[in-house]
Amino acid sequence: MTDPHLVSDTFPADDRPLFIVGSVRSGTTLLRNLLRRVPGFICPEETHFFRWSEPFRTPHSYQPHRNSALLRKHREMDGVPEEVFQALLVDSRDKVELQRGYITAFARAKGLTGPYRWFDKTPQNFFGAPLIAQLMPKARFLHLVRNPLNVVASLVLGRQVKVTDIHGACNYWIEAVQFMTTVEAAYPARVLTVRYEDLVTDVPGVLARILDHADVSAPAGLYSAADVHGERNLWRRALVDGLAEVVLERCGDLAKRHGYDLSADLAFGSRLR
Repeated sequence: MTDPHLVSDTFPADDRPLFIVGSVRSGTTLLRNLLRRVPGFICPEETHFFRWSEPFRTPHSYQPHRNSALLRKHREMDGVPEEVFQALLVDSRDKVELQRGYITAFARAKGLTGPYRWFDKTPQNFFGAPLIAQLMPKARFLHLVRNPLNVVASLVLGRQVKVTDIHGACNYWIEAVQFMTTVEAAYPARVLTVRYEDLVTDVPGVLARILDHADVSAPAGLYSAADVHGERNLWRRALVDGLAEVVLERCGDLAKRHGYDLSADLAFGSRLR
């Protein structure tokens, strides 16, 4: 295990985390920032520890953690020195030890010397959700799902993640929803699925559900109507020349299971253009 002097003055990360997962561009950053308001409930920048399928401690498993400039930047933002992370990477026996060791180092960087709770916001960790569920039996999941028209539109526009292939953009949404639908069927008490549209129209109510799911307490009045905002529906200007119809064809049936009627959205959107 990691050299104890690196984390000796910090309580170790517990085994009851919340993992926020889902398709990219579904509002997970917004949710993370809202949850970070809760005292003693901490979350680092995206870690991606469970994103890749390579078995941990094999040569390919080290590459993204050692070579990604983005992940190095995240560690810098978290205040975790690179030598501390590299020691964790070498000494951890599996992904759980790496995750919990990193959270402990992050808590130390924040100056926490008492008990705390933690969560992780890496949307693509849904690929590792079955492994998380097995290795961390007390972990909970928050699956955030958003209307695929707006997810795909955001990917096509490429403000954070650029996907030029419309089918590739659709697959971002489809694969996340399919993975988490399967995980939720296997672990119904451990997965809470929330729609982005419900979150942004009722922040206090939805956050209360999420915190209850995570078994985390928060002060009264932490969230209010001032946190509410509407959906911008960027798809109406981004998905033109038949692109919206592709999303309907690829995602429509799966979207219905989460209360989205893409046919109605397209019909209404066409009247606004």
